[in-house]
Amino acid sequence: MIKLQLKHCGLPVLLCSSVLMSACDRKPDTVSQGDKIQLEDKVMQELITEPVKTFPQTPDDQHDIALLTDFDQRFSQMSDEMEDELVKMEDQGTLTDEFAYNRKRDNIYSALTMLKELDLKTEQGRYIQGLMAEYWQNQAKFYDENKEKTAEPIKNSANQTKGLGEFLHAQEQLEHWQSQYPDMNQAQAKKAEAAKSETTESGY
Repeated sequence: MIKLQLKHCGLPVLLCSSVLMSACDRKPDTVSQGDKIQLEDKVMQELITEPVKTFPQTPDDQHDIALLTDFDQRFSQMSDEMEDELVKMEDQGTLTDEFAYNRKRDNIYSALTMLKELDLKTEQGRYIQGLMAEYWQNQAKFYDENKEKTAEPIKNSANQTKGLGEFLHAQEQLEHWQSQYPDMNQAQAKKAEAAKSETTESGY
């Protein structure tokens, strides 16, 4: 499921890469080689996901799949735009640590707000919603508690990856659910392609 993880992680992958980079950029007397290896092992452990669970099909499946897929697409676009903005500002030399912190924190809280607004009707839908919300709640807690860097970068960095495996499991669960309704997937693909063509023709 590596392809799925890389495709759908978005901000989680961005956060984890920043975790590793920030830890490795510390002064040698602050972070030892053993600590770096420990952090890398922790991240890899978090990338191990549970097997996809089996749920009975219900008449509301497609309703929930559509809502979760829409959330995933909207949030991915939002995260991409945030990342592009930060990269552009960094290239221009105008990016500050405080601005980057606030933008990432706002993005995390946006994910939580969007998830809570989903009116999901099935057990499987709420299961996926719960896994995603738990991950973003952990990220929000991390950002709120660690605005100022402390003397324990490895411990804090490890905490930042907490729950990533569950988030990836939620993405795998959603993809498995989508695969049970191929006609729905084809309709969504055609809709997305039509919207893309319309945008191109309009010159935007």
